[in-house]
Amino acid sequence: MKPSPELVLNQAFAKIALEMGPALPPGYGQGSATTTAVLLLMVAQEFNRGAAVRKAENDAMRALFADVAERMPASLAPTLRSAAGGQDTDLSVSALDAANATLKRLLLEVHSAAEAGGDRVLDHRIIRLMQGWAAQRQVFLPAM
Repeated sequence: MKPSPELVLNQAFAKIALEMGPALPPGYGQGSATTTAVLLLMVAQEFNRGAAVRKAENDAMRALFADVAERMPASLAPTLRSAAGGQDTDLSVSALDAANATLKRLLLEVHSAAEAGGDRVLDHRIIRLMQGWAAQRQVFLPAM
């Protein structure tokens, strides 16, 4: 048997949350064990979807930048066109995270420009993107 990291992390979560944590005296140690268990659960879920979520977010931002570059201020348009033409060639989570952070900084500039220019359609489009991303990153706690 070759256990996946997701399986190992989920098993560690269950052991700490259901056995070790409750066996500790109430207080800091029990709370710390519970926090550690939840972090393990979050990492397990992120392991399974991390690269796909980041790649989808990056692709969505690049598509948005391509769509709106011509409507943005002249100082921002070249940066948007350049970002829109980018690609994620390294699919490691760390590389995707770095690209994601850069693209999200640019997205904040686009959002600010949309708000300043009164572009409610773009403002709502960006908010809907962010809501979708938050839903994709949601952590699901198991029923206990």
